[in-house]
Formats: sequence, C-alpha cells, structure tokens
Amino acid sequence: MSHQRLSLLSVGALFVAAILLYACGKDKYTSKPQLKFIKADSYDVARGELITFRLEFTDKEGDLSDSIFLRAEAKGCPASNRVLGYPVPEFPTTSNSKGELEINFVNGQFVQGFVAMPSPACGRPDTTTYYFWIKDKAKNVSDTISTDKPLIIRN
Repeated sequence: MSHQRLSLLSVGALFVAAILLYACGKDKYTSKPQLKFIKADSYDVARGELITFRLEFTDKEGDLSDSIFLRAEAKGCPASNRVLGYPVPEFPTTSNSKGELEINFVNGQFVQGFVAMPSPACGRPDTTTYYFWIKDKAKNVSDTISTDKPLIIRN
C-alpha cells in the first residue's frame, strides 16, 4: 500500500471517528432535565405588556410535569427580587423528550389567562435578570439558567 493511500485512509478514518463521536455526544438525554435559554421576545417591557421567554428542554424519561421556577433579580432594587414557582401543565411526552417551553407573564397588571409579574418595587424601571430551573416528576432538578442579558422592566 502506498504512503499516499495510507494517509488518505488515516484521514478518512479520523473523519468517520470524529463524526461518530459528535453524533454520540450531540443529544445526550439525562434523567436530570436540561434547559437552554433561547430568547426573550422583548428586553424593554412596559407596564401591561407581555413578557415571553423561550426555553429549550431535554429529558430522558419525558416526565417534565412537576414545576418550573423563575427567579427575578433586579440590579439596584432588592425589593423587586422574587422567586416564583408554577406547575408545568401535563403534555404528551415520550422518553428522550426534546421541546420548547414558552413562559408568558404580564408586567404589573392582571390580564385574563396570563400570570401577572409584579411591577418594580422601587418606583422606577428595574434592570432585571431572570433565572429558570425545572423539576420533573421524579424530583430531578435541572441546572439554573439565565436570560442572555437583563431586561428593563418598567412601571
């Protein structure tokens, strides 16, 4: 076998090995739910406006129907810091579940069908970072993730 052909076979084998390693590690589903922040639909939210967060989840058993938690942390106004927990509605899942969660709040007002997020407590707009984690039926808790940048929450 020539040296050139041996080199091509080695490069080909390395390429195939790299693809296999990537494919095997790409979608690792674990019993501990995994969350990834995708986006907030707005980063400057006036009173009465909807705040929508989009999160991606994966879960090995597909039992994400316990609770999702949100912690609001306002820079410069600790009175606005809060932790809220909500039950996750039942939805059809299978093992190795992957999907997107949409979390909707209304800033400072009650609007039928939505959860009201309290207005800033210091009487001025808050620069707020939101943190999320989820617990499944087996009581496995995900890591805590945060928004990619703070939101301005206005009163």
